[in-house]
Amino acid sequence: YDDQYEILDTINHASGVFNTYWNFEPRLGVRYRLNKSSSIKASYNRMAQYIQLASNGNTSTPFDIWFSSSSYVKPQLADQVAVGYFKNLQDNTYEISTEVYYKKFTNAIDFKDHARLLLNENLEGELRTGEGRSYGFELMVKKAKGNLTGWVSYTLAKTEKKIGSINNGNWYNAKYDKPNDLSIVAAYSLNDRWSMGSSFVYSTGSAVTFPTGYYEFEGVSVPIYSDRNAARLPDYHRLDFSITRHGKKNKRFQTEWVLGLYNVYNRKNAFQINFKQEEGQVGNNYAEKQSIFSIVPSLTFNCKF
Repeated sequence: YDDQYEILDTINHASGVFNTYWNFEPRLGVRYRLNKSSSIKASYNRMAQYIQLASNGNTSTPFDIWFSSSSYVKPQLADQVAVGYFKNLQDNTYEISTEVYYKKFTNAIDFKDHARLLLNENLEGELRTGEGRSYGFELMVKKAKGNLTGWVSYTLAKTEKKIGSINNGNWYNAKYDKPNDLSIVAAYSLNDRWSMGSSFVYSTGSAVTFPTGYYEFEGVSVPIYSDRNAARLPDYHRLDFSITRHGKKNKRFQTEWVLGLYNVYNRKNAFQINFKQEEGQVGNNYAEKQSIFSIVPSLTFNCKF
């Protein structure tokens, strides 16, 4: 789409008349075994996505809308290549894997600059189409045997979009771009009846568009925004803990009680950041962070047949 074109109305087709899209999705995987405990793997995937998410980062409240493929929105296509090294240690007690990947998108959508979203019945007119890319490195170390099991995984990645009429046609961060992503998961079996588990997650804050300045117009502060998604929310991190009591083993079913604690150290992760003006004081602006969850306890009963 170009800025000179805009959808002003929609057409309702007769029953049974609609757009039809189809795509080949070839997949290829190759494995080369170096020895009994290590191997190299390579893969290629073509994927088609017929429902896409568009996000507007200029609003104080996150505004995400799903769009299905239509006359105006073509399916997003992605081609991905990946190469990885995998190794098992100590009779498969430990597993180590590393992988690099590159993914290219076509028909990627996003809202145009200064999109009008509220009370707009023709939202497709606010969309623009372009390309995207995602690339990165993944590392995981896993312990699969013993009383103590778990894994550590880390991803270093980049996800960007390039759409002609957005951000002056330059590459910009996708909303879901998170350069750093770390997960640490551990489970410990005390005996046949009791076990404990814990997980820690950390990631770079989501990409957002924040004001970099203001100007005054008729007594009101008007924000001047940065490039698309050039700023970020504060980094996200959280620790969870659980303890499980397993029921006596039964041939027909198995039960367990799980006592969990979400966000153990009460991290106030940012859900959104609003920029406000002090009442009656033009030019005196401040940022206000909002978070949703603090510490959340839970009690769960599971029954497996």
